[in-house]
Amino acid sequence: MRRVTLLALLAALAVIVVCGNSITAQDVTRHYLILAKGQRTANPALVKAITNAGGTVTGVLPEIGVVLADSRKPGFLDAVAALAGVQEAAEDVEVPWLPPQEQAVEASGVEATGVNSEPFWGYQWNIRQIHADQTAAAGDQGLGQVRARVAVLDAGIWSGHPDIGPNVNLGLSRSFVPGEPGIDPIVYGFNHGTHVAGIIAAPINDRGVQGVAPRAEIVAVKVLRSDTGSGAFSWIIQGILYASGPLVRADVINMSLGATFDRINAEGGGTGPLIAALNRAVNYATAAGTLCVSAAGNEGVDLDSRLWAIPAQSGNGMAVAATGPYGQEDFDRPASYTNYGRSVINVTAPGGDYVYPSNTYYYDMIISPAGRTETAWSYYFAAGTSMAAPHVAGVAALIVGRYGTMQPAQLKTLIEQSADDILKPGADPYSGRGRINAVRALERR
Repeated sequence: MRRVTLLALLAALAVIVVCGNSITAQDVTRHYLILAKGQRTANPALVKAITNAGGTVTGVLPEIGVVLADSRKPGFLDAVAALAGVQEAAEDVEVPWLPPQEQAVEASGVEATGVNSEPFWGYQWNIRQIHADQTAAAGDQGLGQVRARVAVLDAGIWSGHPDIGPNVNLGLSRSFVPGEPGIDPIVYGFNHGTHVAGIIAAPINDRGVQGVAPRAEIVAVKVLRSDTGSGAFSWIIQGILYASGPLVRADVINMSLGATFDRINAEGGGTGPLIAALNRAVNYATAAGTLCVSAAGNEGVDLDSRLWAIPAQSGNGMAVAATGPYGQEDFDRPASYTNYGRSVINVTAPGGDYVYPSNTYYYDMIISPAGRTETAWSYYFAAGTSMAAPHVAGVAALIVGRYGTMQPAQLKTLIEQSADDILKPGADPYSGRGRINAVRALERR
């Protein structure tokens, strides 16, 4: 049998090199991201200087010292980069943070089976593997009485899906994608953000599946196009600032999205400023009290190298690798696609894997609410580090639910120290500090 992975390795991307100012057509409006010197400034003089250089300022992010501007003027980027108050600048490119060839397998024709009240419980090996079945069974002792808030930065969400909709805060949910003002997708079928949100917080309601933290509140922050999975750096950065800002104040941000760059070519290709701005955003969120959890990526590459996976390696958040069984065996095995790196990976969590062709592949993958047609809601099986990260976000939500709000460093430490050491003793490239354990994470030391 040929062994492959599903979703074309969900959060994986090819190494991207972008030439910052290589096209000089005068009739094209380009978008730019400008980093000011000093990370917390909205200097009016700088804004005026950008305008005088031929730009139209479209946004100012004073929390991290970033200005967004449009211009049709040739040479604008060079002119702005030379301004006294500018650290660096780049064209705000739109890239695919989810692969365009993304696929998922709809759970149609699959028999409902299980021992608890959720019809698809029999397929949720992932919940049992991290012992979130035990935390749910413990009631208030396991789920807590504080409702943790998790912001899902993704390609929107099917807000009306009955197995995640009840836990979505529609009032706070928001889109940063031009042309998609609502959080719901603009195309029917599988939606990545819904699948991720369901892993975190699908309620126990006898409808389909159980999430890791079934009482958590989801704030959907759309930062990617729901039909292509692509997005501009500024959309993601604005989403991070919004989710961690004074209106939302999320306990956790989940980013099951990613792009992988060559460290050397990225600087030469003009993407260095974009990566630096994303670093500022993640660090701002952390300082504001929000833990950022990101998928490590699915290229199967060593990140202790010249490769750089973002946002997994952005700022001081958490990077999550994936485990996945092979033919329903060895559920703590590193998934065939997961990125790795001893200096990068904090922990690992179930992401799924599968053998193809196989009539039982769905026992090795992650099931979650994810789809909609004109007439019905549906569930999908999927695999990737995109599926692993929300397990960690869910455990973080359980900790907050039990003990209340705490600083990101405390959350990160509890998750790491309570993980099961599953591979080589101590931290290792594929699992970091280990595979997360929801029960142990609630045994506060």
